Amino acid sequence: MKVIFKLVLVLFIFNFCACSSDDDSNDNNDDVSLEGIWTLSALSVESSFDFNNDGMASRNLFVETPCYVDDFINFRTDGSVNIVTALTSITIEITSPTEYGHVYQCLDGLDRETTWTRDGNTITVENGSTDLVGVISGNTMTVALEDTFQIEMYDGTDYTYPDEDVVLVYTKQ
Repeated sequence: MKVIFKLVLVLFIFNFCACSSDDDSNDNNDDVSLEGIWTLSALSVESSFDFNNDGMASRNLFVETPCYVDDFINFRTDGSVNIVTALTSITIEITSPTEYGHVYQCLDGLDRETTWTRDGNTITVENGSTDLVGVISGNTMTVALEDTFQIEMYDGTDYTYPDEDVVLVYTKQ
């Protein structure tokens, strides 16, 4: 039985919800420029998977699939922001009554324009009725999203659909 999972579009709209990073040369992060292109360098979930079949399960979907290598956020000086991100379809493959695996497929995703504001180290991105708030420092943004990754699991008799947290890491170019 196949079930398709998509990383919810909302996940990537929330890409910049909670940001943090390190910049040893500058303790005052108000001086760090947000403007510019930030590329995705990690996308981690709570469970480990071996989508690339290299024998090593990882929580980092950026390592396990090539789907996200072109994802980025472009913060502009005029307060606008462009978010480009892929989606992934994940299909469950049952190999025995107690064993299963997941297979992924990269999909076209999101190319969205919206606005952002900054108050010190706090970044707010407009997202309809729910603004997204994050923190920035240095040239790395770490974004924590609660319960936005849902994937089907199978225990031999029952299917479950746990919601997992996601952590996205962006690096400024």
